[in-house]
Amino acid sequence: MSDQASYQLLGERSRWPARLHFRHLAFTVVAMPLGGFLFCVGWSLCYNFDAATSTHCDVPNYLPSISAAIGSFPVQRRVWKTLIALQALPRFLVGFFYHEYWQDTLVLTSASRCLLLLAEILYVSENLGLIGLSFVASADNFPFHKMSFIVFLVSSEFYMLLTCRLFRLARSKGITRLEVISRRQKLIIFIINLTSLVFAMHFYARHNRLCEPGVYTMFALCEYFVVLSNMAFHMTAYWDFHDKVLDLNNFSLR
Repeated sequence: MSDQASYQLLGERSRWPARLHFRHLAFTVVAMPLGGFLFCVGWSLCYNFDAATSTHCDVPNYLPSISAAIGSFPVQRRVWKTLIALQALPRFLVGFFYHEYWQDTLVLTSASRCLLLLAEILYVSENLGLIGLSFVASADNFPFHKMSFIVFLVSSEFYMLLTCRLFRLARSKGITRLEVISRRQKLIIFIINLTSLVFAMHFYARHNRLCEPGVYTMFALCEYFVVLSNMAFHMTAYWDFHDKVLDLNNFSLR
């Protein structure tokens, strides 16, 4: 065998193991924050119940807020930060390939291009907001944590709304059965998310105004639904990219 052929064979053997089913990546991106959320809430209830559920009203409360669960205690804080850091780059990768997905799916007009650009900006700002509120606790820098939370919440709501709108502008021919399911589920999940947010705001204001027993628990429960429905919305990428394969050698989706 010639030296040139030997180097070529060595180069081929040194390449990455080729391919990754994109649906597995989409699942992993959601599984990490979901696992972190469940761990932080469960650990707080088991080992930090009194501290995690206390409020300024000093009335009975049975669930911790998400901020208390993920940012108030060392164990939960370390687990949450680690999982959010691990999912950050893959999540941006999903957003990158969504750009190609929309290029193939949308009926491209000036209006749809503008909506697509805005949706992509919101997707990035949502992820940056999540990273910011996860790594800077309210006790460390309350203004930054608050701003990051607002960026995350506003960006996620408008991103979900724009995504549902983009699907209404997309081509109806040539889409798969799973994509049809994804479109329907996205709209249902967005309605659940928005309804949960409205109720969370109501219970939060009511708790601060009247200090009724159990009202903060209802706020925390609605807050959980907001976060879980946000994760579920992003999990619909599993259907959108179900048959797609990520080629690790040339970084393309097929």
